[in-house]
Amino acid sequence: MHIHEVTTAVKIGNVLLRDDDNPNFIKMEYTNPNEDLLIQNTGRVYLITSDNVIKKIGGSSSRGGIKSTMSFYVNSQSGSPGPSRFITQLLIRDELIKGYEVEIHMITSPLVISRVNGLFGFKEIEVASFSEMETMCKEDYKRAEGRYPDWNFKENGEDYPSEYSNLHNTYHQIRLRRNQE
Repeated sequence: MHIHEVTTAVKIGNVLLRDDDNPNFIKMEYTNPNEDLLIQNTGRVYLITSDNVIKKIGGSSSRGGIKSTMSFYVNSQSGSPGPSRFITQLLIRDELIKGYEVEIHMITSPLVISRVNGLFGFKEIEVASFSEMETMCKEDYKRAEGRYPDWNFKENGEDYPSEYSNLHNTYHQIRLRRNQE
């Protein structure tokens, strides 16, 4: 599915190859001038595209907005990354090396007032339905395409590419050894 078929998403930036000695291969170039949109703490669905083809659909409600969410991908060759973000960075790198344009698009929903139960009662607070929105976006995609986007491995019932899974495992083994020294 091409991004131009999506009517609810806004482009927020481009992903670029790094050209320095940083261990991460990619960096973000935010092209949306609305800084408030980039840092707002509402739930969001993000779409990673390569040459306008949707490759991954994800969702987040992390504090710091889409900038915070993307930092988990941009910095996934350092720290303690999970396989999804570590491998997605490598897949993005490969697309960029091939000369493809990788972009990030985002869909948000407004905050709504909802009754939320705690241990001793409830409170009415603003909530964002990012999980439901992410599920709906993935299901819309699957209905249209017959499967989930290529990089939504878990949803497609597929393993990560073995060479990248091995790199992820090796990365963590080296990291653990360094921490034990």
